[in-house]
Amino acid sequence: MLQLEFEPAREEFVEVTEVAPVLLTKPRRHRKMTGGQRARLIAQWARRLYDMTASWQGPIGMQLAYLFAAMARGSHVALNRRSALVRLLRQEAVPASDPIWRYIRIEE
Repeated sequence: MLQLEFEPAREEFVEVTEVAPVLLTKPRRHRKMTGGQRARLIAQWARRLYDMTASWQGPIGMQLAYLFAAMARGSHVALNRRSALVRLLRQEAVPASDPIWRYIRIEE
């Protein structure tokens, strides 16, 4: 279980309003990260994404749930290039070298 603490404290709820398939895939060949390193990466990105967005409701919340689960397991999540999360990361100019991209496979 992953517990995130934000300042100021606020509650976030994710409501699934539309079910769309999100595929998890096997990891690519990169330098292996330990479970602790992946947990720190999840916490770092959770804080960063929390600051970027007004809410995790809707598609972004569901995509983050799948992404964080994939990161914790060391696998990948398959997302469309027009998905809310991919668009947000590109809007924020997250470089291709950032470790978060190891856990996202963009599908057309």
